Amino acid sequence: MRPERGVTLTEAMVALALFAIALAAISSFLVQHVRAAGNNFRDSYAYALAEQEIEAVRALDYGAIAPRSSTQTLGGVTYSVVTNVFENSPAANMKTVEVKVDWTDIRGARSVKLATIYTQVRR
Repeated sequence: MRPERGVTLTEAMVALALFAIALAAISSFLVQHVRAAGNNFRDSYAYALAEQEIEAVRALDYGAIAPRSSTQTLGGVTYSVVTNVFENSPAANMKTVEVKVDWTDIRGARSVKLATIYTQVRR
């Protein structure tokens, strides 16, 4: 009796089927992670836009702080940046500045909001 050499057609088909099942599971996992990375990037970019706007307002003189808006586009997604200013809030001679960033992606309408309080510094 001679020792067997190579693999039979049945063994090869079973190995290919197992490989296909493993590849399908891995590809599904990979697609989910690529989508999550894209979502995280858009969220992080929106927070970065809000932080930049807060810093831009901080650079203004107290009397020049006023509501404004702008838009920015990145990767086919348009971000709307709206800055609202509330005078004498939470107390007299203070301004509450809220920056809201809105955008729409595959998850639907999304937004982030940052707020801070400014007061006039007298020297």
